[in-house]
Amino acid sequence: MREDDFTHYEGLVSAWFSDPTCLTWCEASGLEDVARAFGADLAAAESLSFEDAQLEQYNADIPGLLPILVAGTIGDWMLVVEPNGCEGARPEVLKALSVRGRVVNVLLDGGRYDRLNYAAAGWLPAVRLTSSPSRSGRLPGDADAAIDAVGTDDVIGLQAATLLEAEHITGARLTEEWLLGGGLTRLLVEIPLPEDIVPDQLRDHRVLNRPDVRAILDGLSPGNAAPIRYLMTEAVVQGSQLSHPAVDEALEFLRGDDDATWRREVRRQVALLRDEVSREPGPDWTPRRAAVKVLLDALGDDLTESADAVAGRAYMGHLTDDQKAVVVIMKRCLQRIGRTAP
Repeated sequence: MREDDFTHYEGLVSAWFSDPTCLTWCEASGLEDVARAFGADLAAAESLSFEDAQLEQYNADIPGLLPILVAGTIGDWMLVVEPNGCEGARPEVLKALSVRGRVVNVLLDGGRYDRLNYAAAGWLPAVRLTSSPSRSGRLPGDADAAIDAVGTDDVIGLQAATLLEAEHITGARLTEEWLLGGGLTRLLVEIPLPEDIVPDQLRDHRVLNRPDVRAILDGLSPGNAAPIRYLMTEAVVQGSQLSHPAVDEALEFLRGDDDATWRREVRRQVALLRDEVSREPGPDWTPRRAAVKVLLDALGDDLTESADAVAGRAYMGHLTDDQKAVVVIMKRCLQRIGRTAP
C-alpha cells in the first residue's frame, strides 16, 4: 500500500474514530434502501454532519439505545456511518443491503473486535477480524494480505489499513471533508431488522434435521412458545447432567398440557431439589445449580414470561455443540414470535 494513502487514514482514525464507529459502503443503494435495511423512518430524515451526529449520540440520555446514523453518496456508493453504533455490521443488515449490489462494512471498536465484512448478492461470503488471523471466507483483492502486514499491536495502523482496503474495494476515498460536509442525511434506527432465526454458522447444522426442531421452524407461531421453552430447558438440563426424578417429572410436565395443580407440585419438588443442590460442595455457580434455576423458570405460571426467563438463562458454555445450537435457534424463534405478536 502507498505510504501517503496509509497516513491519510491514520490521521482520519486518530481525529474521528477513537470512539466506536461503524461504516457501511453500499453499492447501487439509495437512502430508501438504507432506511429499510437499518429500520429507520425516512420521513424523519434531516440534514446533519457526522460531527453533529457524534455529539447527538454521545449526549443522549442512553447513548446507543436508538442508534443514529448519517448517510450520503461517496463516489458510486452510498456510505452509512454510525457513531457508537454497529447495526451495519449485523449479518441481517449486510445481506439485505447487498441484494442489489456489493456491501463493504468496517467496524472500529477499539481493536479487539474490529472487523471488515464483505457482502454480495444477498450473502455474506467474507468476515475478517482484523486483530487476528480469524476469518470466514476471503476478502476481495489483497485485502487480507494488506491487513496481515500490519502488526497486531498497532490498533490505529490496523484500523487505517482496514479503511484503506475498503477504499480499494469501493474506489471511494473517505475524507474529513465528506464527514463534515452538509450533504449527509441523519436517520434514527427505530425498528432494527430481526435476527435471522438460523444464523449463518448454523445453517447446515444437524439439529435442523431433528423433527421437533423442524416442526417449530416450519410452523413458527405464538402457539410454539411451549415447545420452544421445553427444548431450551431440555438442552440445559441434559448439558448439566442433572439427573433426578423431580427433573424427569418436570420435563414430562413441560412436554404435556398445562395443568395448574400439577405445575405447583412439580415446582415444589424442583424447589426441594434446588435446596439439595445448593448444599453440594463447590463454587456458588455450577452447571447443576444453574440448570435447576432454568427448570424453575420454565415452571412459571405465565407461559410467555417463563419462556423469556428460560431464554435469559439458557446459554451456558458447558453445553455440547448440538445443545448450544438448539438453544441459540430456539431463542431466536422466541424473539421472532415476540416481534410479530399483536
